[in-house]
Amino acid sequence: MKEYYKKIDKSFFEGKVTIPNQYIECFVDYNEFDQHKSRDITVKFKSKKYSGKYCFVNQSSGRKVLQISYEKDLVIKLKQEFIQTYFAIESQKLLKEKDKKFQTKLLGGNQEVAIFRALDNSNIELLTFIKIETSYDNIFKELVEQNVFGWLSKENNSQMITKYSKWKSINELHKYVDTPYVVYYLIDENNREIYIGSAKRLGDRVKPGRHEIPHWNKFMFEIIHPDFHAFLKEIEYHSIMTFAKFLTNNGNRETISISNYKLVNKDYKFYRE
Repeated sequence: MKEYYKKIDKSFFEGKVTIPNQYIECFVDYNEFDQHKSRDITVKFKSKKYSGKYCFVNQSSGRKVLQISYEKDLVIKLKQEFIQTYFAIESQKLLKEKDKKFQTKLLGGNQEVAIFRALDNSNIELLTFIKIETSYDNIFKELVEQNVFGWLSKENNSQMITKYSKWKSINELHKYVDTPYVVYYLIDENNREIYIGSAKRLGDRVKPGRHEIPHWNKFMFEIIHPDFHAFLKEIEYHSIMTFAKFLTNNGNRETISISNYKLVNKDYKFYRE
């Protein structure tokens, strides 16, 4: 089975890995691959499949090299899996911003390593080869889940919402109760109802049997950037009013009712007619 051992670096966490020339034929056949087009692939990691691509890109020398790219959901999982290297990269990035002469260095002999293994022409598997574990891993993984390092990145400083979750079943609520500073959405699929709220800690407000929407069965949330924590309620009410413009609602707000769902919120106090 053909495989490439990759030392974890910054590009790995950006979802783009360049394959050295001597390993390219482990993944694609030069004779049948159109170097002017990309190819969709599937990347398997810990029994879950993610979308990705093969493509040839130009280096500064003008020579084309093979690049494997993969979706954001996989990037998040890889940050959590190789949390020590990711934490080191982000920490050193901050030091470099303070000291322009600082040279970014990774973990040397303790470098974490992943394996890219070609299963066939359009499927690869990503495996953990060397992983550094410490007693702080769970804390760091939680910080990644909450996009704390994203908050520290300059490119994200202007974003009010740092992360959107997917819709989750009520049975998954226990995994997210400690999520801080969120605007959340609850849905009752059977009765076609939706409720919007905010919380400094998700579990303090989102509970089974909420009297406003007692039979809710799914939820999602948006994590608010720390720079905007003071505006948490305003962001919540903006979402409420936006939904009220399109859904029948309990606030007697004018709506065009584009769905058979009803917004059951009653409080619209931040807005006037």
